[in-house]
Amino acid sequence: MRNDTTGRIVPLDELDDYKVAEGDPDVRGWDVVASDGTKIGEVENLLVDTEAMKVRYLTVERDTGWFDTSDQPDVLVPIGTARLDRDEKRVFVDRMASTDFRTLPGYRRDAGVTRDYETSLRSHYDRGTAGAAATGATGAAFYEGDHYDDNRFYGRAKRP
Repeated sequence: MRNDTTGRIVPLDELDDYKVAEGDPDVRGWDVVASDGTKIGEVENLLVDTEAMKVRYLTVERDTGWFDTSDQPDVLVPIGTARLDRDEKRVFVDRMASTDFRTLPGYRRDAGVTRDYETSLRSHYDRGTAGAAATGATGAAFYEGDHYDDNRFYGRAKRP
């Protein structure tokens, strides 16, 4: 049983043979907006699960005016916790207020993504939701459920 996912979750811009699927928007550079309507940053990259050939996370570069980004400016947003506004080219994260983004564990590209990191990250998104039990899942089962449901991301309608 493999506990460490380092090497499996890779930034899209490091994968020569991968690209955003035809018909799906490339959200890199789009603003990211928290549940309270505050812009918290912009999508810097997409992290791809090379075994499943699916996007698992958005890498978000937090705005320096709102966050102390001197140590780790980037955070990850699981793909299923966000939704698109294609017309305005924005990504909404409905489960997290802007202040919640201050407590997310920072993402360092050079450190990669480990299962321990993913579990810690997921616990922040699970606050007050029914999804917390799945963090103990291993292997491919870890990515089952709403957090990693890319249909929730790409298929959601524009914010009312």
